[in-house]
Amino acid sequence: MPIASPFLRMGARSSGMVAWAMAALMVPATFYSILYHSLFIFQMIGYALLGMVAEGIYVLIVRRKLQLNSIASGLTVALIAASVPPSMPFLPMLSSILLAIWMMKLPMAGIPLRFNAAMAGRLFLMLVYSSHVVAWGTPTADVISTATPQELYRSEGFALELPQLLFGRVGGIWEELFLLVPGSPGETFPLIILLLGAVLCWKGIVAWRTPIAFLISFGITTALCGNSPMFNLFSAATIFSAVFIVSDPVSTPMSKSGKIACGIIIGVSNALLRHFTYYTEAIVYAVLLGNLFTPLLDRIAFAAQGWRLQRRR
Repeated sequence: MPIASPFLRMGARSSGMVAWAMAALMVPATFYSILYHSLFIFQMIGYALLGMVAEGIYVLIVRRKLQLNSIASGLTVALIAASVPPSMPFLPMLSSILLAIWMMKLPMAGIPLRFNAAMAGRLFLMLVYSSHVVAWGTPTADVISTATPQELYRSEGFALELPQLLFGRVGGIWEELFLLVPGSPGETFPLIILLLGAVLCWKGIVAWRTPIAFLISFGITTALCGNSPMFNLFSAATIFSAVFIVSDPVSTPMSKSGKIACGIIIGVSNALLRHFTYYTEAIVYAVLLGNLFTPLLDRIAFAAQGWRLQRRR
């Protein structure tokens, strides 16, 4: 049967894998709710349930049978919610959910070219509801609020201390100009997310090749561009993307060499977009670019494997 994004593969273990990924995602969301936004965890759960309902409606219309047991759609929507401000209005979120589930995730299941549905939904919000996507904090006439410390680092060359970044304890006002506010759960608590990623890899939920290739290539390219690799790795959604987005086995290649190549493409393009464009958090574009190469990378990898097998005969 076709596999569906994200964190699904063929076999009986698929629902368990999605459940593990969802449980891991709820950990930083819970910390975020405790420290910064008390209702966020309930908001995320509500959106996840809405994603499951959206899949049930789609299946009922297309296949004429009711199905409400797919956690994968809930995980896709939860990933979108974890990447936007908690103040995102309901109508934009609903539009993003329907696009991700009805246009990207379900119709594209089983075809060679599959985009990451969560990133497609996030891109829709960036293009159509850009003012809501950047609505972080409460900016005033003389204080500028930014989504991540990357904005301050790029504009003023100021880098937060590593302990602040690792534990997500971002706050205060820098030079009476920049209001330092925490981002979404996907942009805070990188140490916790990194530990969760290690657990998911150990349990076999996350394939390690693509995220490791992504992090290494991103760090090297960032250094070659003259920027701080450590700060860039931990100051935004890089770690979150490596654990929950780049590791998606559906929109990334099936072959081992293809997974590594795709991770390198995403890592290099993300670093270059950060450095040479105005997008200080360019992971959405980098992931979707890597998805475009997935069919080609798998075709090359499987052709090379067939050629090696023929030579052994």
